[in-house]
Amino acid sequence: MNVRTKKRFDQNPCRFIVKTLKDYVKTSPKNRLEAFDGAPIFDAPLVGFADGDDPIFMDYKKVVHEKHFTPRDVLMKHLVETKHIASPDLPHISVISFVLPIAEETRLSNARETKGPSLRWNHTRWHGQDFINELSAHLVSVLEDAGFEAIAPETSSFFRIFTLPDGFASNWSQRHMAYAAGLGTFSLNEGFITKKGLTMRCSSVVANIRLEPSKRIFAHHLANCSFYAEGQCGVCIKRCPYGAISEKGHDKLKCVNALFEKQRPWIDGAHGPGYIGQYAGCGLCQTGVPCESRIPVRKHSASALKSC
Repeated sequence: MNVRTKKRFDQNPCRFIVKTLKDYVKTSPKNRLEAFDGAPIFDAPLVGFADGDDPIFMDYKKVVHEKHFTPRDVLMKHLVETKHIASPDLPHISVISFVLPIAEETRLSNARETKGPSLRWNHTRWHGQDFINELSAHLVSVLEDAGFEAIAPETSSFFRIFTLPDGFASNWSQRHMAYAAGLGTFSLNEGFITKKGLTMRCSSVVANIRLEPSKRIFAHHLANCSFYAEGQCGVCIKRCPYGAISEKGHDKLKCVNALFEKQRPWIDGAHGPGYIGQYAGCGLCQTGVPCESRIPVRKHSASALKSC
């Protein structure tokens, strides 16, 4: 990082990070669907920040999984085990969470489907994840170049997914990081509704830097979902052809069965060539619903629209 760039970083690190992420999303050739004339995978990101020592991260050990990392846990583990720094000095830790809205044409193509994902959605699922990994690594590199220690926990060697009686959980939940950073709230189908809706993917980076935390302006963790906030909607229930969503919420086991068993014909070519990945991708309950690309709740705070 040259002197001029470092000066811009030091003057306003939050603004610098937001610009870094937005520029990379806009210009990277990896954020393109080669099979669809190079159309973008994701639109401009939403970015939020959280204090790495916020008490909410201890709550996640109960809400998500007992082995869920706090930001301090994960950065300390990275420095001790990977960089062999015996006693890291970490007076400040921040989480940088970013949400990547899925491009409109992909959303619309999947909204037209009723049994399995569109080919465009499928490619977004897998090529999109490749890009997210690249974007996360880029931000880590930028922060390290500025003199900070940083890690993208989901791409680390100690990221884990645990099998539970009712489904799965991980030791680093990206949606919960996004919630801590004020980017949105959860939904009936266990998606995450941001000001750009729930058709998105998200990631995060942890660094030993002091950043101004974003405000969590929503009344509660389900505030953006019309079903919970207003006692109506439930369109995602009808959109799932496999019965994995009900008024009681999201049945993870039925959902996993749909992904790996009932939608296997899409990967096998029964619905046309070109499908890729370990599973087809689905996303039916995220498209063709009122929260697809916006916050549908009528009484949500206007300040919700002012996040980065």
